[in-house]
Amino acid sequence: MSTHEISARGWNIVGHEHAIDILRRALAAQQIRHAYLLVGPPRIGKTLLARRLAQTLLCTGGPDPAVSPQDPCNTCLACRKVLHGNHPDVHIIEKAPDKQFILIEQIRELQNRSARRTMEGRRNIFIIPDAQYMNLQAANCLLKTLEEPEPDVVLILTVPEPGLLLPTILSRVQMLSLQLLTATQIKQALIEGWQVEAEHAELVSALAAGRMGWAIQAIEDDEMLDERREHLEQLAMLPTLSRVERFDYAQKITAADRIGELGDLLELWLLWWRDLLLASNNCVDLIVNADMRDLLMKQAAKLPSTVAEQTIKNILKAREAIEQNVNPRIALEVLMLDLPAFNV
Repeated sequence: MSTHEISARGWNIVGHEHAIDILRRALAAQQIRHAYLLVGPPRIGKTLLARRLAQTLLCTGGPDPAVSPQDPCNTCLACRKVLHGNHPDVHIIEKAPDKQFILIEQIRELQNRSARRTMEGRRNIFIIPDAQYMNLQAANCLLKTLEEPEPDVVLILTVPEPGLLLPTILSRVQMLSLQLLTATQIKQALIEGWQVEAEHAELVSALAAGRMGWAIQAIEDDEMLDERREHLEQLAMLPTLSRVERFDYAQKITAADRIGELGDLLELWLLWWRDLLLASNNCVDLIVNADMRDLLMKQAAKLPSTVAEQTIKNILKAREAIEQNVNPRIALEVLMLDLPAFNV
């Protein structure tokens, strides 16, 4: 979560006005649902929006007549505790770094906590980022809470795609879809809200591909862009490697201590091959990885657009297999076999 200073009352989220408006109207009518599902691509602000809703539900700052009363004040003790992740009535349930799934034991703990009285606020709020990582037992266990919710409990789940959850879960939540932002929106936010120099903001907003969360992390983590470039250079070399070398690479990136990075890595691959597809069709102005344009153009010259398009489909297939609990190493080895071969 960003540590960017929040000074003004409000949700302080770039974009996603439609979803915020729906939540504000529900707050005004005192008709907050017991469960919400925030849907959208990774790192666009789903978990941030969940935290802002938690702040609003627990805010003790009182309404400000100058602005909407359905906004968190961001200054009261409750708002600051939610922001910094230490409010006793806000519980985050997520996959452990060394685990492949959110486990049934974690959902049972959620149920135990939801049955208890709140510690400080009016609500018990449970946020489940990337709820698609619940295994089948955990997902079925969550259904009991969704079917028989406690009156003061609010569940907020996030997923990239609604189809990654059981239909029985989807039928018991209110879904809010979040969309990718424009590069202009991200650039302006970085300049005005984070005081980023215009030239750097231009690069980061292009690389972010509509993901404000990614852009914020990129400006707060000095090593992130260097690591991204290293990953892309390795990716660019994969078509030149032998089958054995490709399998060695798949083994390394699916090792237990790196499995948590796999989702981000596949997203990076998708953007790279999307850029190759655009470059092979002479749409260079639309590529995301603008700082690696020369390498993209060199590879695109050797790559029919049909091959790039099929590779994108193969990466999506591998990601879907992993999300459906296929062994990640097996899914990556199949992808390695499907990657085209050519010399850089």
